[in-house]
Amino acid sequence: MKTIERLNQANAPLVIHEVMSEAFRTYGKLLTHFNTAELINYAKETISVPNQGNHYVPSVAELEAFGVIRQIQDEVYGQLPIQAGFCAGQNTGLTGLEYHQGSEVVIAATDCIHLVGSVQVIENNSFDSGNVQAFFQPKNTVVELYSTTLHYAPCKVNGEGYLTIVLLPEGTNMPLVSEEGSRGNPLLTKKNKFLMVHSTQTEKIAAGVHPGLHGKLMNISSI
Repeated sequence: MKTIERLNQANAPLVIHEVMSEAFRTYGKLLTHFNTAELINYAKETISVPNQGNHYVPSVAELEAFGVIRQIQDEVYGQLPIQAGFCAGQNTGLTGLEYHQGSEVVIAATDCIHLVGSVQVIENNSFDSGNVQAFFQPKNTVVELYSTTLHYAPCKVNGEGYLTIVLLPEGTNMPLVSEEGSRGNPLLTKKNKFLMVHSTQTEKIAAGVHPGLHGKLMNISSI
């Protein structure tokens, strides 16, 4: 049985689509011609997947030195400054959603699942989790998530956790220069990071993150 079939069996009635499906076209696209083999091998050799939680680093010079990163910078970002870091961990569900001004390119070193929605559905800085869809990204593939796509940390597919290399416009997820600039938009939490979380995320809310995600939380059963 294929991985996607096993995932859907384990998570029914939730339907998990593939990133190569027609349903994904609203949220992004599969980028098939970038050779990321050396980059992925390096990441798997040098980055440890935490046993608990998630670990995100916005910019890693060693990853950014690979030629394929420059190729993606040219072809996807039109030579604008970008950063390449990683996100790794044991996430299994939906706790929040974010978006950025500019696409996010995700290179999957392991299988992972993205829980996504559309910025256009946000009303009064709120979003209903019933509008979230799940997509399986196989290892060794590259996807572009559009700037209009709500997303957060990927979910793991198996007990080993997930590891992804993440490309974004330079400066994204760095601390704000001034908190005053965020007052007009309650979702702005870091540079180019517009985030909302569920009411269950009390620590993040206490830290100032907007509790705009409503509805039932989605949890992914690994296989």
